[in-house]
Amino acid sequence: MWAMKTAVTRALVLALGAFTALCWPLRAGAASLPSDAAQVAQDFLFAFSRNDREKIKGMIPQSAGKLYGPCPFARMPRLSKPRADTRAGAVDFEGPMTDPNLPKRGTMILRQMEEGGKKVWRARQLYWYDELPPEADIPDRSPTAEDRRQEPAVRQAAQDFISAWLAEKWEVMTSLTFQWWEVPRPPPRWVRMTSVKLRSRPTTLDGLRVEFVAKLRVARLLPKQVEGNLWLVKEDGVWRVRPVTFSLAF
Repeated sequence: MWAMKTAVTRALVLALGAFTALCWPLRAGAASLPSDAAQVAQDFLFAFSRNDREKIKGMIPQSAGKLYGPCPFARMPRLSKPRADTRAGAVDFEGPMTDPNLPKRGTMILRQMEEGGKKVWRARQLYWYDELPPEADIPDRSPTAEDRRQEPAVRQAAQDFISAWLAEKWEVMTSLTFQWWEVPRPPPRWVRMTSVKLRSRPTTLDGLRVEFVAKLRVARLLPKQVEGNLWLVKEDGVWRVRPVTFSLAF
């Protein structure tokens, strides 16, 4: 996720506290969410709220094909506005999707890593949206000249990732992914999630697309709301969560 501007916002991203999962009234065209899938979504969000990366790793698909699944892009989308901010990067995309229920636009978030003594950019997460929520703390530009020099590499990394997706080269995608679930995080402080609502959204792709809205309380006083998406897929009869398409926006 893009680097946050304030300590409070950073704490919100890293620290989501205990909660109770609720059903969200379904909109027209929305599919029902099976109870076992709802339980998995709840367990995943709870593990994320506690930064329990070991539990998260046990809840994601084990095979690369299930981890990424059918490509949601019908063809290479138009990539625009590459930007960087130290180790975080972003590229906007727009184009036709294989699933007509998905928005035609979104943003890929990337992370700079060091591999073999070289700095490289790897895909972290993807957001799809009709309009980016104003609370999403994703800057519109690279703030420094050094960051701006990274923009071609950021754009190329996004293109390489989607090209591998379109070609169903799952192992290549794995090598181009920043696997955030492998990075340990300390338990959260100061932030507690008080409730979350789940809603299944229609999809023609494999699995279930689930929206959630969660309410937080910061330092026991300040209310805050976050929203995001989970993509669930069945592997060996068990619902699992695809971490690259798990998104959270303020």
